[in-house]
Amino acid sequence: MIWVIAGTLDGRNLAVAVQEHTGLPVLVSVVSQYGAQLASHPGIEVHEGRLNLEEMKALIQNKGITMLIDASHPYAAIVTATAREAAADMEIPFIRFERKEVSLPEYDKLHHVSNEEEAATLAGELGKVVYLTTGSKTMHVFAKSEALQDKEVWTRVLPTAEVLQMMEDLGVSPKYTIAMQGPFSYDMNKVMFQDTKAEVVVMKNSGLVGGSDTKLQAAIDLDVHVIVIDRPTPAKGAVTISTVEEFKTLWEDYDGLH
Repeated sequence: MIWVIAGTLDGRNLAVAVQEHTGLPVLVSVVSQYGAQLASHPGIEVHEGRLNLEEMKALIQNKGITMLIDASHPYAAIVTATAREAAADMEIPFIRFERKEVSLPEYDKLHHVSNEEEAATLAGELGKVVYLTTGSKTMHVFAKSEALQDKEVWTRVLPTAEVLQMMEDLGVSPKYTIAMQGPFSYDMNKVMFQDTKAEVVVMKNSGLVGGSDTKLQAAIDLDVHVIVIDRPTPAKGAVTISTVEEFKTLWEDYDGLH
């Protein structure tokens, strides 16, 4: 059985391709119930819930996992590090699947930061109206940032009960919460940024599937500041692929050795 950690749309698509190409059973792990619904597919078993190192190792042993493909979100650095350690401990191949970044254009209001804390501080310095497209997982950083306490901060998150409860617990006003599932078109992004009178847009370079290109272009055309949180440094030495075709090539080499 092959295990695919699928935290993204392209990760779920990869899992289907892996099952169809190899003919082997595939286990897909997701965090939420909604993710489990999206990952449901014939020939694929779904595991729902977060896993620590020991739980990952137990899953590998109990399910007879022979290969672990980490297709978690490009910014889920802890998940990737834990999965890689679990695979190493259990002596099975580890493959990192990561969508390619969007090439960033020359733009005088484009700012790079390395994490959410830096993004929050800089956003507070650049404008009074901030539009976050970074999701809910790191929302606590922005909600608690001193630099944003007197700012109007709009946040776009998934419309699930769990996420909305978390936003409420953080004290984020529903007035500034936009609960919608992306990715969003250029036109939708432009309308949202325009209507909120955003002066600063905060984003991650999540790739085309994550809609980075459309939100970036919309922000540029509106002449607003864009803060890009750069991706974590990839795990050194890990086999990394970014397309289904690359997996197929890798699989032929792997299968030929077994």
